[in-house]
Parts: sequence; structure tokens; C-alpha cells
Amino acid sequence: MSATEAATAPPARLYSPLTTTAFTLKDQQPAGSPWNPLHWPHWFNYQKARLGLPNPGSFERLHREVKDTFTTNYLFDGAQANIVKELSGNFHVQHQFSLGSQVMPPMYNFMSGYMTERTMVQGTMDNDTNLNAVIRQMWSPRMATKIVAQLTNMPGHSMLQVENDYTGSDFSLNLKAMNPNPMEFTGLYMASYLQSVTSNLAVGSEVVLQRPTADMEETAMSLVAKYTGSDFIATAQLQGMGAIQASYYQRINEKVDFGVELNMMVQGQRREAVATVGGKFDFRQATFRGQIDTTGRVSAVLEEKMAPGFSFLVSGDLDHMKGQSKFGVGIMLSA
Repeated sequence: MSATEAATAPPARLYSPLTTTAFTLKDQQPAGSPWNPLHWPHWFNYQKARLGLPNPGSFERLHREVKDTFTTNYLFDGAQANIVKELSGNFHVQHQFSLGSQVMPPMYNFMSGYMTERTMVQGTMDNDTNLNAVIRQMWSPRMATKIVAQLTNMPGHSMLQVENDYTGSDFSLNLKAMNPNPMEFTGLYMASYLQSVTSNLAVGSEVVLQRPTADMEETAMSLVAKYTGSDFIATAQLQGMGAIQASYYQRINEKVDFGVELNMMVQGQRREAVATVGGKFDFRQATFRGQIDTTGRVSAVLEEKMAPGFSFLVSGDLDHMKGQSKFGVGIMLSA
């Protein structure tokens, strides 16, 4: 090799467990024999890494794309005003006023949040001094812990939830405990696992253990499958007690998304099913969401961006079967 070629050649990479620039797992073949059972875990991880499977995402956000096309998380009634103030690049506060609702009394909420690359802290307090707090800490690019607390004046409605997420290269693991009591082992405990088996298909399971008292115990298990195409996502979930949930998300183009969800209950002589269709349309200065289901309920939410930092919102919900309707208007101001 000439001196010029030696100067331009890339430096040789040496394996070191302390550096991230070394060979990846799929590049480095295990040293042990594949016929030795003690080395099977290393060979299994090596063969799995060679497949280059993607991460399937988190279990609790399986239907995220479909839910984003629905109006469920955006509906409101009465009058509402949201004022958001950015105090710094990491800290913000928000004031929310609502009145005229058919189901909720007039309410004021104060929210504040602090966020960095690894830490997120958010708190909300209403005019009845009910407090909700969320703390999320990323310990590494793969592991994060989240704590959710709710303190209310109503007995039995306060809640504490602790969960830990581990995101692997081709799998996701979540452990969650709600109102845990280590002394009596009471509370609600959940464990979920989602694994990519091909570049498009992922399968997983969730186990739920509920112990309201020390002498009462109930378990449930659900199985899921998720297929991700170039512009669509299909998900099916079989839950305990004969509950089935299936969803389909279709991206038409950069500004139009559609979602379909089917919920069925098959238990003994009970046969129930509800299908929901929703669409999201992004315009230059507005976002429109519409939704209709087989129970005769129709809803829509329009967010119009009137000026930079100022949005006008209109929400409508009509239930033909129950003969009920709700209507709301609101503004959102960011400064």
C-alpha cells in the first residue's frame, strides 16, 4: 500500500465493550461454539441482530395512528380558553378556563412543565386543588421510568402509577404498577412485550394481575399482532373475556389520514360490536377531524390557525340514538 493510500484508508475498528464505535453485534461473531448450550444465548442474539429487525414501538401506543384521526381526545363542549406561555426553552406554563359544559362544572386548570433531553416534569392543578403530576426520566437511550400521581379530595380516587420502559433494537418491554402495596402485594400490575418477527410484522402479549385485596386475585392476558406497510398499519388485539379490538390506519397523502376501529365482545350469548371511522385533514391554516360510528354518533373538531400563536376551535358531537348533542368553541393562545 502506498503512503497516499495508507493516509486515506479508514482506521481499523477494534472491538471494545466500552466504546460505541466498535463492531455491532451482527458484525462480531460469538467466540463460543454454537453446539455448546452455554453459548446459545450469544448465538441467538447474533443471528437475531443479523436480521436487522426494526423496533415495533410501545405496546400501549399500538393504535396511536388510528386514535389520532379520531375526535375522541379533542372533543369538548361549552366555552374553553387555553393560554400557553413559554418562559424559557425548557419551562412553560398554561392556563385553561372552561365553562358552560353539560357534564363538567366551570373549571380553571393551571399547568406547568419542565423538559430537557432526559427529564420531563409536568403538573396540573384545578380550582378544587386536585393535583396531577407526571415525571419521566430517561436513564439511557433504551431505558426510561415514568411516575404518574393523582391527588384528589375524593376518598379512593387518589392514584400512584410507576412504570419502566425498555426499548430494544427489535422489541419493547413495559412493566407497570398502579397503587402498589409491597407489604400486602395489592394493586394492579401489568407487563407487556412486543417483538418484531419480520420487517413488517410484530407480535406481543400483555399480562394483567389485579389484587384489590390480599385474598382476591384476578389475571387477564391479551395477544396482539401489528403489520406495518408502506402507507398503512393494521393491528389486531385479542383480550380476555372474549373482547376483540382491531384497527386499520391508512395514509392517503401528507395531508389526509383515515382510521377504522372495530371493537367486539363475544362472551356466551352476548354479541356486541361497534365500528368507528375517522379522518384527519390538514389544510394550510386548519386541521379538521371527523368521526362516525355504528351507534349513530357523529362528531367533528375544527382547529383554525387565525394568526401565529392564535387558534380558534370548534367542536361538535351528535348522538342520534340518545338524542343528545354537545357543542363547544374555544381559543388557544401561545406566547
